[in-house]
This record gives sequence, structure tokens and C-alpha cells, in this order.
Amino acid sequence: MSKRIVRRIPNLPSQQLSFMAVGIYARVSMQRPSQFSSISSQISALVQQVYHTYHWKLADVYIDFSSGRNAENRSEFQRMLNDCRQKKINLIFVKSISRFAREVADGLGTIRELKSIGVPVYFDLEEMNSFQPDFELYYSIYAAVAQGEQENARDNVAVAIRQRVKDGTSELYSRACYGYRKDANGDFFIVPEEAENVQLIYRLYLEGNSIIAISRELEKRGIPSPTGKARWCRRAIDTLLSNEKYRGNSVATAPLMSDDSKSKQRSKYMLSKHHTAIIDNEQFEAVAEEKKRRCNIEYDENGVHRKHTRYTTTKALQSR
Repeated sequence: MSKRIVRRIPNLPSQQLSFMAVGIYARVSMQRPSQFSSISSQISALVQQVYHTYHWKLADVYIDFSSGRNAENRSEFQRMLNDCRQKKINLIFVKSISRFAREVADGLGTIRELKSIGVPVYFDLEEMNSFQPDFELYYSIYAAVAQGEQENARDNVAVAIRQRVKDGTSELYSRACYGYRKDANGDFFIVPEEAENVQLIYRLYLEGNSIIAISRELEKRGIPSPTGKARWCRRAIDTLLSNEKYRGNSVATAPLMSDDSKSKQRSKYMLSKHHTAIIDNEQFEAVAEEKKRRCNIEYDENGVHRKHTRYTTTKALQSR
């Protein structure tokens, strides 16, 4: 019988699987209850795909509740980019191009930066990878189409709102302010104690008191502001003194269309005799004239400039 020879078999190194760290990015435009359902659906679908894809490992989820127009204002988007620069993420996974960026130039700029550091972006709906040779061409086309669809949808809503504003049926006219509440039918009714404060403010102003002096007087009398604070801010009093609702009218502003310039002023409409007035027309007009007189801005042939003198309560009382 031959001699038995036994040899030890060396252990072979186990094969190291190279996992790709995936970051999921999701975004919705507004923080409304219905949008939370949308963002949940986005994330759920993407997470399932990550866990069912070989060699993918979920690194983090980034969620923004803001417009996709400006990337600098999206904090989670910026955090994701920083994680990519620090090599914490190997791939960004997004539902669609419209969720990544609204502006084509901004989106492409970000994708080029990510490509330079070796991080691809995969868009699930379009089935596109930013490392594809013809990616930028198709990205530009898809992004332009998505932007056009969003603008059309927004314009359709804007047209409907405009029409309701014009015919007086818009809910924008029914926003109650200090001094009013709405009943079960949505109609305004007067809150007596608040109405008395409104009348007091109008009376003090016509007696020559400045807005600061009125604020001090209200604080002295222990009358809280509409937000419940001890001190009334100047803007709250100034707005109250020119609010058409106090003489029974209601003003609504129509939205702009997507092709309107950003500098264009939105059209305003007034629905007369919408509810019971707290201030009569004569007093309201008197306050409007007084505000114009006190304004330190004047217009003449030389343009717009400030007056040399400023209105003060002391000067007003001395002139009486």
C-alpha cells in the first residue's frame, strides 16, 4: 500500500462584493397634506428598487419641500451634493427629471459637476443615466417638455382663479381679517370688541397721532395685536388703515400667467358691498387723504424723491 500524503489546503480569500452606495432624492413643491402622500409614494417606490437591485445599498434619503427652480434654496439637495463630494454616495437615484430640477441649465450644471467626480444620476421614469453618451441632449428635451407641462397645468389653474376673481365668486374675497369672523355659511360677521379697536385706530389717526403713537396707545390700553402680542407692529396698523374690508368691500388679486414677466404687476379686483362695514366711507376716505399728506415721498417733474420735512405727532398737535 502506498503511503498516504495529506496536505493542508490554504484558505482562499473570500470574494469582496463591491456595493454601490445609493442616495435617493425626492422633492415636492408645497407642504400640504396631499403632498406628504406624494412624497411617501416617491420614496417607497425608489427604496424598494434599491433593495431589489444587486450591489446597490441605500446610503441616505434626501427630501425637499420647495420649488425646484433654485437649487441653492433646497437644503437637502445641497446636503446630497456635499455627501457626493465627500465620496459618501456613488449614485443618485431620482424618480424623474422634474423632481431633480426645474431649470434645464441648473440641472445640467449640477449633473456635469457630479459627472466630474464620478457620481452618476439615474432617473427612474425616463430610464436615463447621466453617464450615457447622448444624455445631455435627451435630458434637455425631457426637461423642456416637463417644464412646459407644468406651466400649462399652472396656467390652467391661474385662468380658473382669474375667472372666479372677475365674476366675484372666488374664495379670495372671503378671507376674514381682524374685526371679522366667518359663520357656518362662510359669511362675515363683526366681532364687537375688535371692531371697537379698529374704530379707535382710525379715530386716533385722524386726531393727528402717528402710527408709532397709536401703537404705544394701544399697548398702554392693554389691547393685544391681531396675533395676540402686547405690541402692535407698524405694518399691522398701516395695513389696517387702508384695508377695504373695513368699509364693506373686499379686494382679490389675480395670479400671473407663466409667460408674464416677473416685474408685471398682478391685476386687482374689488367686490363692493361684500359684507357689513366697520368704518364708514367718509372716515375711510379721510384716512386715505391723511396718509397721502403724511407720506414723505412725493412725485413731480423731477421724478420721485423724499420730502425735506417728516411728519411727527408733535408737529401735528402744535399746528392744531
